[in-house]
Amino acid sequence: MDTHHWPAATDRDAYAEPFLAHTDAIADAARAGRWNDVFATLDADKDAGHPNVWRIGGNSGFTPLHQAAWHGAPAEVVHELLRRGAWRALRTADGRTAADIARERGHEQLAREIEPQPGERTLQYSVLDGHLMGLIEARVRPALSIRLRYPQTAVVHEVGKLWYPVPGMYGGFALKAIPDGVEAESWIRVVGGSGQRHVITREGCRLVEEGFV
Repeated sequence: MDTHHWPAATDRDAYAEPFLAHTDAIADAARAGRWNDVFATLDADKDAGHPNVWRIGGNSGFTPLHQAAWHGAPAEVVHELLRRGAWRALRTADGRTAADIARERGHEQLAREIEPQPGERTLQYSVLDGHLMGLIEARVRPALSIRLRYPQTAVVHEVGKLWYPVPGMYGGFALKAIPDGVEAESWIRVVGGSGQRHVITREGCRLVEEGFV
């Protein structure tokens, strides 16, 4: 798993036990503010060891950066999370960025350091998110009943490209930032000609190519 990978399913039984144990260990350590344990766990698995994970099946959607904002973690901890690729723009289940949480907790200096970069709030991300969610639902239902945590287009714009694999789909969605929205390329590996490419803007979701893969 590389840095720009979004775990899609919220159902724990969609994942192997080693992955769940790994992400649970990160979530437990971050919630307790045990930062050395967070980094040691991240380092223990170089393939799965990125900081943009949350407890699968949990309610908050907090990553280590959100927990660092809550705790008012030392600057060196926050800088290390950012160095490892922590997503500033990622919102929790209730819609808060790590900067929002830090500000609510009175950590104003920390909030300024982890604020999403200039330009990341200029697009109407909530509108784009709705169109992207609609596309994902149209592609995976009714074949799959799995519950999903949908990708956020602000994160796509922060990182440039984001892979959203859907368990049971034998494929997923490769998302790419474009100036006025997001390009979504999706496919099902076991279905020939299943590839579709859509362009998502504030105006809606438009199919621009199909039949590949």
